[in-house]
Amino acid sequence: MPLLVIKWNLMRRNDFLRLLTLAGAGLATPSFAQNGPNTIEGESEVNPHFINSGPGFGNRLALTFDDGPTPGVTERVLADLSKYNLHATFFLIGSKVDASPALTRRIVEEGHDVANHTYNHPRLAGMSDNAVDQQLSKTQEAIIRATGVTPVWFRPPYGAFRREQGSIAAKLGLGVAYWSVDPKDWSQPGASAIASRVLSASQPGSIILLHDLHSQTADAVPAIFSGLIERAFTPAPFHSFVGAPYA
Repeated sequence: MPLLVIKWNLMRRNDFLRLLTLAGAGLATPSFAQNGPNTIEGESEVNPHFINSGPGFGNRLALTFDDGPTPGVTERVLADLSKYNLHATFFLIGSKVDASPALTRRIVEEGHDVANHTYNHPRLAGMSDNAVDQQLSKTQEAIIRATGVTPVWFRPPYGAFRREQGSIAAKLGLGVAYWSVDPKDWSQPGASAIASRVLSASQPGSIILLHDLHSQTADAVPAIFSGLIERAFTPAPFHSFVGAPYA
């Protein structure tokens, strides 16, 4: 049977989710964008509620920040999001949430979404089911403790997550979110390079991967935010961009 390529901007959200259900039965496979995660065999294969892009209606896309909260960097990102009246989704590391609960609360208080990025950023694909469950569960608990919010999306560090591990996330009510635009800001190529890579690759429905980890990303976000606005994009947090995975 030919594989189906699932494109958010060509269908309604409910139709997309129905196709994702078929995908879990092996009947459809969404393509990962050119700038998506590098994978090894068995990683990042499709399951229901695995996504790497969203609906592009109204030129919408999603800004996402991984690996925080990072004192000294996350505050700068939050300040610029507020300045440009934008909202984002923060994929948080549980151990860093426990270390900075007030900063984590600030993310939520300022209207942003919070999501799960494991407790200490391991490569999940090589871990046992029990170890993966512990990574996700401990992070859920840390975020709930700090904010009162229960995350419904999860992003595996390095994009390393095997098809058969999907049920572990599903048991916790977590959809799996990858990305379609990756400027590799974690490698610290310079603020201008980060901004240029984001702006040149973004399109309606993109999920932009950034990291509130290093100062170069904080240096780059004003140019990214203003550039997206100038290009008539509408950044949206996950709850209004793709909704809840099991709603």
